[in-house]
Amino acid sequence: MRHPPPPGTALEDPEPPARARRSWLVDAGCLALLLVTSWKLLHGLERGVDLSMWDEADYLRRGLTLSWSHLPAAEWGPLYSLWYTALSRLWPEPIALHTANFQVLCVLTSVGAYVFMRRMGARPLLALLGTAVYLLSAAPHVLPRPTLLALLVLELALVVASFLESWEEFWAVLAGGLLVASFARPEFFLAFLLASALFLGWLVRGAVRERHTGRGRRAAVAAGFVLGVLLLLQGLGNPFGDTKNRRFYAFCQHFAYQHVQHTHEPVDPWNQCPRVIRSVFGDVDSVGAALRANPKAFLWHVGTNVKAFADASLALFTPGPGGLSATWGPWDPARAERVLLLAALGALGAGLLWRWRRWRAALAEPRLQRMLWVLALVEVPTLLSALLLMPRKHYLIIQGVFVLALFMLLGTLVDAAAPRRVRGAVGGLLALGLALLTPNLAERLSATTGSTPARQVHLRRVRAIEALGLVERLPPGERLPLLEAEGGYDAYLGPRSYYAVLHYTPGVSFEELLREHKVAAILLTDALRRHPRFQDDRLFHAFEANPEDFGFTLLPLSASGGALALRSPGHVEPSRAGLERR
Repeated sequence: MRHPPPPGTALEDPEPPARARRSWLVDAGCLALLLVTSWKLLHGLERGVDLSMWDEADYLRRGLTLSWSHLPAAEWGPLYSLWYTALSRLWPEPIALHTANFQVLCVLTSVGAYVFMRRMGARPLLALLGTAVYLLSAAPHVLPRPTLLALLVLELALVVASFLESWEEFWAVLAGGLLVASFARPEFFLAFLLASALFLGWLVRGAVRERHTGRGRRAAVAAGFVLGVLLLLQGLGNPFGDTKNRRFYAFCQHFAYQHVQHTHEPVDPWNQCPRVIRSVFGDVDSVGAALRANPKAFLWHVGTNVKAFADASLALFTPGPGGLSATWGPWDPARAERVLLLAALGALGAGLLWRWRRWRAALAEPRLQRMLWVLALVEVPTLLSALLLMPRKHYLIIQGVFVLALFMLLGTLVDAAAPRRVRGAVGGLLALGLALLTPNLAERLSATTGSTPARQVHLRRVRAIEALGLVERLPPGERLPLLEAEGGYDAYLGPRSYYAVLHYTPGVSFEELLREHKVAAILLTDALRRHPRFQDDRLFHAFEANPEDFGFTLLPLSASGGALALRSPGHVEPSRAGLERR
């Protein structure tokens, strides 16, 4: 998509064709610098970052079990599980896979951001600045990480679309990218539908205006688009199918969280959200029903999200990696780098205000118009998720990167007006700062907590359980029933060897779990003690007081906190009445 702008337009590329080779060398240098910066930031990450639990562990578990289980439903992000499956061919060990996934996604989305910003029209210095702001922010570190995979898909789609001349081809590729991304983040299926409508509109427009030319090309584009969509929907399912009412349960949890924060009720919003929903809305099972049942409470929830939206969006890009604050704390090179990057953004914004008279001409440039359309499409599912649920950070990452891209594209107004020597000096300072000031994330996290073990509680527990050699004692083909409340230990211990019983039969008591699942190991942590199922369960408290009465042996997990209770071989479980008499 290299439409030569007419002379005098705001985004006219000042480089003549004779300098194309030099431009390639500059891009190669910027990409090499980004790779060096990424390596410096992320190498040795396993020494400082703990294992991710709950949603991220669920995706990893599904990826490791796909060879002998079914593909998850489309609304549960099957593309991200398939991504984990592919990476597991290179990193089969679950803990190494967890770390490698983050490193690979962080590097690829950063490289993709630079390339797509360049293809959309940003100058090399600005594309490097925008990518550095993303790479060295908190955005890539937000959990769970299917959003990073969706971002990578959209970056690739935009790069491919940028080489296409016609609007219908552009929208066909972008709509296809949004559909693929929706299998990682289901909310983007709505953006796919809107992009498909735009694609159809441009097809009809072309057919009406050019009745006797381009029919074959338009027919081929339409047929390819329809065939690709049908194959994806047939193979992976409908991301809006909502077979298990996931959308309402997400609303349930996020509304309960906001409600508990406001009322300070002694309720766990994530595990007991139906209790909150019933107390506020009654027996409802959809977002629309909740709105009709209690419009005042529903609108209070949306209003709370509206107020938090701007702060949550900025909170993604103002801090640095590992929660580094740009405004307080001891002064060090990493903090200096963050301040300088944010200052560069501020200076660019001031320059844009100074050249505001050129904005009208800039808005007429096709590349900028396309970027505005793309940002508008991305904003629809982002805003709906943020306002109906909560402006959580993983909903806002793609929006943030695309806003940065638009800002860098507009920044060409400032860059083109600056003398070449000034641009060269700024580019040199940016490159030098990235090479010298970028921190190593593992070292920084270790320094923040005083020691690595204090940070890696989950990892150390997994290693301690592995050292017991429990799996080796199991009969062939059997798995160890594990009761734990952190959500994900079985994924990292090996889903072929362990399974987490707390995921099953929701609401059952401690006694029922022990009996129905023949629980063989219990990870006793504060999270399990606080779990709504067990905090008032007398039998669980009796177990804590004397596990031997239940046929379990208590093994402390050194330095990681908690203990592991293992069922003794051949033990016959006593009756409840007998336990209560004791």
